[in-house]
Amino acid sequence: MKTGNLSFTEIAEHLDALRHFAEQKVGRAMSVPSDFDVLQAAITHDTCEYISVNTLKRLWGYNNSYATCRRFTLNVLSRYCGCNDWDDWVNSNTSNATSQLYLSDRLATEELTPGTLVQLTWSPGRNVVVAYHGNYEFEVLESINAKLVAGDRFKCQGFVSGQPLVLNNVMLQQTNRQVGYIAGKQGGISFSVLPKDYNQMQ
Repeated sequence: MKTGNLSFTEIAEHLDALRHFAEQKVGRAMSVPSDFDVLQAAITHDTCEYISVNTLKRLWGYNNSYATCRRFTLNVLSRYCGCNDWDDWVNSNTSNATSQLYLSDRLATEELTPGTLVQLTWSPGRNVVVAYHGNYEFEVLESINAKLVAGDRFKCQGFVSGQPLVLNNVMLQQTNRQVGYIAGKQGGISFSVLPKDYNQMQ
């Protein structure tokens, strides 16, 4: 399917999904100027292509100056999100099978209810269970072979399977100090939502 066959509403929906996926991958909502700096650096690192911070801000409507973006920008952002180009993103996002794959490969925090438990794993042998408390905040309940320990807290927009989890606001329980943390630098993370009776099963 070529995007020329899409209505304005359909293009807007695909673009919104692309922005959301990019936010999930980079681990930030585009809400302050530094978020766009981080996204711009991540795009350049992953694709070896360049999109300016100002272009990203326009694409997100950050400066209330949203304008139709160039095809090049859409192609690069689509490649950052794992597709070949914008048309490939649209086709993937339209296909029922592929849409289900995307949904299964990412977990948006906004879809969770307080009390939900999420297990995060990554190589080599890292295993962390976190509890969602609402307002995008998670607390570490269990930790095996990871620097995160029980009681540490962080805010996160969501998790993307196969991608690193970049956290910029981990509040350490032992020192009450805020630090940055990256889980799954090599190979990314995996996640699973645990049953409500998980604690009783231990």
